[in-house]
Amino acid sequence: MSDENSVFDRWRARGEAVFNQVSEELMKNPNFVKAMQAAMKGKERVDVAVGQALKAMNVPTRSEFRRAVARIEALERELAALKAEREEPVLERRRTKPKLRPRPRGAR
Repeated sequence: MSDENSVFDRWRARGEAVFNQVSEELMKNPNFVKAMQAAMKGKERVDVAVGQALKAMNVPTRSEFRRAVARIEALERELAALKAEREEPVLERRRTKPKLRPRPRGAR
């Protein structure tokens, strides 16, 4: 088992070394850097356009959806706390409620 792990570790290390070498070579190429910058600008434009399209269709964006979910979760916690506070006195009354003695017959 340890032999398999060491073989895997060597392959992974070699793969990382090759990846790093290729990355360094690509980053030295000004045309590649320009292409990557253009791709990033293009992605930003697409993100903005998608956000505008979603807003036009009245569909929440990811961040809007996350905010809504966080607010719902906060409201659920508040509601649970209020329910617990409301039920607490009822439980206390049940525990401390004096037992009623039956009235003697004939007494009103």
